[in-house]
Amino acid sequence: MTIRDLQEMPWIGEDLVLDLANTVVVGAGPGRGDVDFLADRELTRRWRARAADRRLAALSLEELERLRGLVRDALDATAGQRPLTDSLRSRLNELASSAPVVFRMTGDGLLAQQEQGGGADAVVARETLVLAAGPDRQRVRRCHAPSCGMFFLARRRDQAWCSLGCGNRARSTRRPPRETGTHS
Repeated sequence: MTIRDLQEMPWIGEDLVLDLANTVVVGAGPGRGDVDFLADRELTRRWRARAADRRLAALSLEELERLRGLVRDALDATAGQRPLTDSLRSRLNELASSAPVVFRMTGDGLLAQQEQGGGADAVVARETLVLAAGPDRQRVRRCHAPSCGMFFLARRRDQAWCSLGCGNRARSTRRPPRETGTHS
């Protein structure tokens, strides 16, 4: 992960759940520490400007941190193909109950769903449940490339990294170092 990527956050702005979960970049900070967008005023400002959901971006830091913990725990369990703990599932269910969805049949006979309100935290909880237990749950992955750790939805069954850049970094760290000496 480059400093430019950290500043531009190209992975933010497509999905409210992943936007919140991916506010931590694993191993990209000084001494291979994590970079937490919510712990840095400028990164928080940039994230808020790029986030897919304006209501989510407007939550207080405390609300974002609390909600992010729930989301990351749920996605981590899902990516690891483990069930959510009872307490995590209960908390997400409780939050999501404030953001109901109503189903209706369209004029062409198809099923459509419509949100019926709820706060940003409730919507994020509902959408987290959809990722953790819905048809895309097998696609939820965590990138294990150096300086990443992002959650993503795999486009292929064998996809291991969130981007080409991460795949290149991961492959380059597995190569043995090249010898540079002269031979007699």
